[in-house]
Amino acid sequence: MEHFQLSEQAVNGSAKIMVSGEVDLAAAMPLQELLFGTMNGPSSTTEVDLGNVSFMDASGLTVLIRADDKARDVGGRLHLSHVPERVFRLFRIFDLDHRFSILT
Repeated sequence: MEHFQLSEQAVNGSAKIMVSGEVDLAAAMPLQELLFGTMNGPSSTTEVDLGNVSFMDASGLTVLIRADDKARDVGGRLHLSHVPERVFRLFRIFDLDHRFSILT
């Protein structure tokens, strides 16, 4: 089992959140708190780097949906980057692949 880890940095005035490990029910609340916290700050854009995510379940998807909704509510944007194919397949299964702004 890969441990869930989060880190945050400011990049060109925007927040960048790096996520690694398994994004499951145990990881959902810490991820949501960090994402929502960035949206209360001076940046209206948050990038979530998923490049080191080994697993994501429906609770992880729910957090990303809520964060995307919150970003839109405050006039910002949520971008996902380095989305692993196994996670992108999950987006397609739930018909979310067109909802998110995915950076390549």
